[in-house]
Amino acid sequence: MTEQDEPQSASNLHTSELLQNLLQQHSGETIRLGELIQSLGSRAFGPTLLICALPEALPLPIAGVSAIIGTPLFIFSVQLLLGYSSPRIPKWLSNRAFKRKNFEKIVRQILRYLHRFEKVIRPRWRFATTPLVERWLGLLFVVLAVVIMLPIPFGNFLPALAIVTISLGLIEADGLLVVVGSIASVVILAVMAGAIVALFSWVMQWVNQVLRR
Repeated sequence: MTEQDEPQSASNLHTSELLQNLLQQHSGETIRLGELIQSLGSRAFGPTLLICALPEALPLPIAGVSAIIGTPLFIFSVQLLLGYSSPRIPKWLSNRAFKRKNFEKIVRQILRYLHRFEKVIRPRWRFATTPLVERWLGLLFVVLAVVIMLPIPFGNFLPALAIVTISLGLIEADGLLVVVGSIASVVILAVMAGAIVALFSWVMQWVNQVLRR
């Protein structure tokens, strides 16, 4: 197989097959982040953002993984917004490593749902997966990534799930899934913003009452 054929065959894989291939390609005890991103090849930002968001979107108590990939999630989102053709990982992040068994837990968990979900995913609504739309999605990803990095209890699950949904749509060229994920993201951000404003207002009222006593 030539180098030109390899990216083409990889681009025809379903997301579940891509994740399984990643496990097979990285058999050591640890996986470096740079090697993982590089092995994604021509699939560009979809799989990269998916992998970065998965640990936050799954209820798995894996120590250290979220801390390692939280920053890349923001960096790659900015790159997508700026129109980069593919993810570029900084050198200071490339050598960060995490245990393969933790990555395998994440992949095995998502595969339980993906095999069934991929039966209804198909290429459609191509207007929602164009490069111009992807740049606007980059802006949405940046906002979601910032929310994920904030120290809000249980505040990272829904934004990460929205990123996973949109990323799946980009990988599978399913524009409908991208649109659904984008609408869900806006709703999630609006609800969280409203909750934060309400909490802040309540705290200020409580402080005023305490000071008046």
